[in-house]
Formats: sequence, C-alpha cells, structure tokens
Amino acid sequence: MTEPLSSWHDTPTRQAILEFVAAVTNAGSPHFVPPPDRIATFDNDGTLWCEKPTYFQFLFGIERLKEMARADAALLDKPAFQAAAEDNLAYFAGLYPDDVPALLQIIFDTHAGMTQAEFAAQALAFLSEHKHPRYGLPLKQLTYKPMVELLRYLEAYDFKVYIASAGGMSFVRTVAEEIYGIPRERVIGSNITFEPQMTDAGPVLYRKPGLVEPLDDGPGKPVNIELHIGRKPILAGGNADGDIEMLWYSETSGPKSLQLVLHHDDADREYAYEGASAKRVFSLARERGWTAISMKNDWREVF
Repeated sequence: MTEPLSSWHDTPTRQAILEFVAAVTNAGSPHFVPPPDRIATFDNDGTLWCEKPTYFQFLFGIERLKEMARADAALLDKPAFQAAAEDNLAYFAGLYPDDVPALLQIIFDTHAGMTQAEFAAQALAFLSEHKHPRYGLPLKQLTYKPMVELLRYLEAYDFKVYIASAGGMSFVRTVAEEIYGIPRERVIGSNITFEPQMTDAGPVLYRKPGLVEPLDDGPGKPVNIELHIGRKPILAGGNADGDIEMLWYSETSGPKSLQLVLHHDDADREYAYEGASAKRVFSLARERGWTAISMKNDWREVF
C-alpha cells in the first residue's frame, strides 16, 4: 500500500494531519465526524498553486489590458493601462492588500462585455499556454504536489473538498477539474455580475463590469462558504491574512478541527516571502495553535 502523503517529510506537521483525519473518521473516536460534515476548504493562490511573481489572474488581466491598449491608444492615459503596457507589476502590487476591491475591479472589468463562454476559453488558453518567467512551464502546471496529494488523501476519507479563492471563481473553474480533481461546482471565489441575453440559440450570459459582494477574501470567505456550502469546514488551509477569517471560522465548527497555514520559506525551490499579504496570519497561527506548513522542511517535492 502506498504511504499516505508520500511527498511530505515525516514531520510533526504531516503527523498532525494524519492524526486529525484518523480522529474524525474513526467511528469509535470521540471526535468522529459523519461524512456529510467532513468539509475542507482551501485558498488557491499561494496555497494550492504558485502566486509569484504575481497572481496568475493578474497576469491574465494585464495581457488583456495590453490588448485593449493596442486597439485604442487613448486608453494609455489611464494608469492601469499604462502600467500594463510597461509591465509595471509594482503598480498593481501597490494596491494590495490595502485596496483589494480596486485591484480586482481593474482585473475583472478587463473582460466585461464578452460572453462567459468566451472568457472561459481565453482563461483556459492563458493558463495552458502562458509560461511562468522562472520555471518556463505553463501556469496551470505550477500546482503544489504535496497539497494536491493532500486533497486526494482527504477525499479518500470521505471529505468533500472545496476551493475558496480570493481570485475569480470563473477563472479557477476552467482548470480545477484537470489540475486538482475538484469539480467546478466546488470552486468558490470572487465573481462579477452577468447579464443574460436571449438569442436564437437561447439565453447567453455576458460579463458585466462590477463585482459581486462580498469578495471572497477576508471576512467575505465565511459568508461565501455559507452561501455555497451551508456547512462549516472542519479543515481549512490558507497562506495569507485574507485567509484568517476562513481559518478561524473552521475553528468554530466543532470540538475537533484543523487549520493549516502554508509558509513560503524555500527560496531555492520556490520563493521565500511573507510581506504585506501575511502580516498577521503567522502570529495568529501561533497564538491559536494552527498548524504551520513549512515548504522547506515539510515537503519532499514542491511541484
């Protein structure tokens, strides 16, 4: 029989995961959780796939801004279009984490006016063809092998696993089944508004400017989990301050829960950083007893 979580080193972190799963799935355990309540939610960017040099959906939006500026040079008078044309990622990074709505508005509105089918086709093509500047691989291949292995391990014990991403729900759904084995309907994320238009072929959804509140970040994550799932997760995984509310929410699910916080501390194989997006999560993890995952020490492999 294959050793569970074989891409993880045999560390206290791996042991904590194995012990938790055993405790909540053993019918004779005082912490037994019936299968319908075995809900796990994971952030996506920086938790399930790489988020450097910047979020993949930002790169997608920047390419669209460039395309729009090439078609209409007058757009270059707007700061976001000028920054995109100059590959000035620092401009967009400067909006995070203090003005997440403004940043998402810029990125999401770039595809307003097209049908949802057109957007999905473009997103899938981008993730399949755009190469990562460091690794030279298509972006969709930059998933963390140990985390995908964890998803399969949980499912083997009748967990229902969901993605709860601050990024675009439609964007992640295009590849979720292929790269994570997670059905599209189990992807929660930030979203835009749609306008249905009746055509000869039936109703067609067009993407409109504007974001649906609440965004799936920070305090919006528990709200969207309730809206989409209707059950609290007993296990949650994240890597940044925007995941704090989801992690803490899972802690309130019952007598036994597990919170995982991924620490990017491996500059040789990936990146080493915390920065503005993780000012509080690790200190809070220590305070509340959440389990930290060290990419450097806990993982045998990264991708």
